[in-house]
Amino acid sequence: MPRTAVITLAAVATFAAVGLQQHASAQTIAYDHRSTVLGDHLAGASELVRANGQFLKDEADAAETWTRVTAAQDQIQYNRATYRNDVKRMETENREQKADANRAKQQADANAELAAALKLYESVQRGAGAWPTALTQARYAGSVATVSSLLRNWSPEHPSSDVYRSALATELGVLKARVTADRSLDFTSRVDAVRAIKQLHQLAMMSPSEFPHQWEQRQFAMK
Repeated sequence: MPRTAVITLAAVATFAAVGLQQHASAQTIAYDHRSTVLGDHLAGASELVRANGQFLKDEADAAETWTRVTAAQDQIQYNRATYRNDVKRMETENREQKADANRAKQQADANAELAAALKLYESVQRGAGAWPTALTQARYAGSVATVSSLLRNWSPEHPSSDVYRSALATELGVLKARVTADRSLDFTSRVDAVRAIKQLHQLAMMSPSEFPHQWEQRQFAMK
């Protein structure tokens, strides 16, 4: 074979090899870029599966987050309700304690007033008459003497008690009006006198069953 033909054949073979290599490289690049129908289909399906999996994961995360948020809100509402109930309970207990304290104080005050009235009554019964200073003045001597006489003759359990009770109420009312209107008395003296008159009036209005048992025993012993 002539030399020229050999060279030509070699050149053609070289160009063919280069062309095949370039075609193969192009085909590989095409496959890498999913340029084939099957490659595109498989790649799309894979992307869809991946996207669906991510969507499901996101939904699960969102559901878990929502559950935690709901639980936290429920806990807050429970804490608020518990706090309101505790506040209401403490307010109720505080009102009840104040009411109990007020009732106890009122009862103590009433007992003290009754004890003072009984002490004055007993002093009159013994003839001493421990009257407040204002009522020992001469201008009240007549009223005080009348009241003292009624007190010495009055006994709660006696059948004539109602008659003396009415007379005492009348005389004590008159005496109270006079003392209240007397501006010559200082404030403290007037208050003490009015308090004693009120105590005796309360005593006169009490029924026999309301008198302390100890007082009834003392009265019996005095007689």
